[in-house]
Amino acid sequence: MESVRAVSDTSPLWSVDIPADDATLRTEDVDGCLLISEAAATLISPDGQIRWSQELGSHGNWYPLVRDGLMHRIENDHIVTRDLATGEPVASFDGGLRAHRLEFDPWGGFVFRHLIEDDQREVRRVGLDGELHWAVPLPDRMDGYRLRAFGDLVVFDVNRLLYAYDRDAELQWAAWAWAGVRLDRPADEHHRIRALRQYDADHLLARFEWYDGGGYFLVDAFGDSRSLITTRQVSEPLAVLPGVDGGPTRLAVCGPSRQEQMIYTYPIWLIEGDRGVWTHDMNVAPVTLSAGAEGSLIVSASPDQRRWDTYHWLRPLWHETYVRCLNPDGTTRWTWYAPGMITQHPSIGADGTVYVGAAGRLYALPA
Repeated sequence: MESVRAVSDTSPLWSVDIPADDATLRTEDVDGCLLISEAAATLISPDGQIRWSQELGSHGNWYPLVRDGLMHRIENDHIVTRDLATGEPVASFDGGLRAHRLEFDPWGGFVFRHLIEDDQREVRRVGLDGELHWAVPLPDRMDGYRLRAFGDLVVFDVNRLLYAYDRDAELQWAAWAWAGVRLDRPADEHHRIRALRQYDADHLLARFEWYDGGGYFLVDAFGDSRSLITTRQVSEPLAVLPGVDGGPTRLAVCGPSRQEQMIYTYPIWLIEGDRGVWTHDMNVAPVTLSAGAEGSLIVSASPDQRRWDTYHWLRPLWHETYVRCLNPDGTTRWTWYAPGMITQHPSIGADGTVYVGAAGRLYALPA
């Protein structure tokens, strides 16, 4: 491990060993931080104590759903519910062969992608007891990966379009980047839906791409879409941030890099509504952007495994291995330089604590 040669603006509240190298972090609806790996889960309390650790069945989803003190996860083709206080299973039902992409539906149950056979697949909606309510066939092997609840609808990709189904599996609309969707014609083979996430209570944020263009679009509850920003201007990662002082939802994105002689600059743009509010320049490309506490933005940067293995013993890499907290106005609140390659990028707790994994340990950074 290399020694850090920069002075951080903040210090960790605590750190603990990470039980598995492949662990991912979950903090949403969790009191503390949940570490999920392929074979086990560990809950860490807000003060850094291990509350429990449990072995898990083979996964269909590493990232679990959490609600009302319960954790739901696909294990060994079963949807398993565990008590979040103990990690012990309290319910389980058969999800079918190779069930994956588990999500809550708007009506108190689940939706998930189910592979029937190699050439047959569907999206299923089931109750908490496993009762099948409906199943929608997916014609293409890549359909159904952009799956989420939206208001009183379930939305997912079918035939390179966004389809929205109601509680009774009735198709309510199909959406694309522009109006005039024709379901009686095959979709353009160059159309792609690269991302789908919640933007605000009334809109989804979709990344549509086609042969000679693409962009991020807001899709409303009626299936109407409008352009927000083009992909030629920005790149991943991005983060959706709540508005400040009652203002509109904000979007943090990575702008195009600049080069002057041999120095590269990687800007982060903050977009509010249809205008840019501020720009923050980074010396390396961000790996993740996350919404922090009180309108802040958490940015992480780290070399990948190949770069770390090749160079960290030749020269210090501290200048590209850090977590930074930006204030709502884009100024730096603090920067924390990691003691090694960041393996678990930041996840934000309910109290604003920033959890991050590096050099085999989980660190808790103040908001």
